[in-house]
Amino acid sequence: MKNNFFSLLLLVVTVAVVAGYFIVRQASPEVLVSHAEYGPIRDSVTGNVKVHASATYDLVAQANARVDWVALLPLGQTLPVEYNQTLIRLVQDDLDRQMDRLLLDKKQFIQRKEVGSPSAILLGIKERELSSISELAKSEKVSGYSFELVENEVQRLRNQVQLEKLGNIHFLENFEMSLATLNAEINKRSVRSPIKGDFSSCFVAPGNQVFSGNVVGRVHSKERIVEVSLNEEDFEGVEIGLVAGVSFFSQGNTVFDANVSALSATVESNSGMRKVYLSLVSQIDSIPVGSSGRAEIIKSEKNKALLIPRKALVGDFVVIEEKGIAKFREVTIGAKNLLTVEVLDGLKEGEKVVVETPHLLKDGDRMKSTLVGFRK
Repeated sequence: MKNNFFSLLLLVVTVAVVAGYFIVRQASPEVLVSHAEYGPIRDSVTGNVKVHASATYDLVAQANARVDWVALLPLGQTLPVEYNQTLIRLVQDDLDRQMDRLLLDKKQFIQRKEVGSPSAILLGIKERELSSISELAKSEKVSGYSFELVENEVQRLRNQVQLEKLGNIHFLENFEMSLATLNAEINKRSVRSPIKGDFSSCFVAPGNQVFSGNVVGRVHSKERIVEVSLNEEDFEGVEIGLVAGVSFFSQGNTVFDANVSALSATVESNSGMRKVYLSLVSQIDSIPVGSSGRAEIIKSEKNKALLIPRKALVGDFVVIEEKGIAKFREVTIGAKNLLTVEVLDGLKEGEKVVVETPHLLKDGDRMKSTLVGFRK
């Protein structure tokens, strides 16, 4: 009796399992399909964007001194600057004292020169005396020895006056050289912008000690270069001059026109990415250095091509719906972009392709389809 009960229970379970299996096999999943249609397509590639300044300059200290003043404190907001504008000033009290001493020397020199040279005054007197003695010597009223003594004294005074004049010239020359050297040292105590641009980073604050060669800040140009990272396999056909559209996360949905300006000659071995550089048609000052976004580079455009949504692809295959049955079919792809692809072979206009999760289907699966359009 007990054995019959267990046999009957086993039979019921087996029938239920088999019935469930066939019910699952006959169940038809609901899928979305779209018609293959003719339409225009832009053959393009997309990549991630990073914004760089077209020129970046490190500000380097040229003297050993403490920081006296900065136009931008560390972590401060970016500051627009003009060419040669002072951005960081170092303490220069020692140089100011040297300048005061140098200018005082020049002032005292001028005062002495205005007073006149004692040697020049004495020379005038002795020259007049020599002229008188010369007349007396001709009439032999004075000895030749006395005349020679006066003549030698005049010559000595003339040489002394000439040496004083040379000393004055040498003083002025040395003054100008010392002044130029001191001004150069004072100039080194000011760190200036080499370009008109943005003072984006300052690494020192008043009171900090800096040494010659230290990087104390950074200035960026206002012009921007857009770096786009592309997969190596998407690089074919990309060349300088192609039109591109760029969107930045910080700028909302605005798309900026750009052109390909340069191509990287190398591929990053660790990521398989290659860089493309774009120049914006209109430079936008509000796009900060380091901004990110997306770019689409248009390689070509076709007015008429057989199109399907890109998400319908499963590798080189698509899933076709034929009378409620899924059929995998290999296709040849031409132009493509983020949304659509061109089918060159393997598909006809009007055929239905599965556009949502086609990879979950198997060849021969039954399905229920809902026709939807797609954005071209």
